[in-house]
Amino acid sequence: MNKKFLSRQGIKGSIYRLRKKRHFLETYLLNTGSQLPIWVTTQYTYCKKGNCKCTRGKPHGPFHYLFFKQHGKIFHRYISQKNLSRIERLISCYQTYTRRLAEINKINKQIDIFLREYQRQNLLPIPKWIKEKKRKISGHITKKITR
Repeated sequence: MNKKFLSRQGIKGSIYRLRKKRHFLETYLLNTGSQLPIWVTTQYTYCKKGNCKCTRGKPHGPFHYLFFKQHGKIFHRYISQKNLSRIERLISCYQTYTRRLAEINKINKQIDIFLREYQRQNLLPIPKWIKEKKRKISGHITKKITR
């Protein structure tokens, strides 16, 4: 959001549009199916055995490895092409879910900015009678005497 001044109606309209977009994203997330929180990389290897093709610059592979976190540690496993094709949709689903969730967080931050601006526009200055310091004279509270 840029720092331009928005009217109260402009703020309300912006919040309405953001809430509508957030509702769409929430509905999508609530209807998402199974997911796998893993990521896949493709790697080539070199065995470096005598007269192997990899010693002439042609590595073995590509081989696919999946990575996942468990108990704060990252693990990796080799995965065959056959098994990779079976889980690609589940991986994609997880990645899309994570992106959409980040969009919702961004929308929430934008709504917060708009609401704070709306509040700022509705704040009244503190009245003078609240700001004035009171002075106690012989058991009675009176206004501060100014000279």
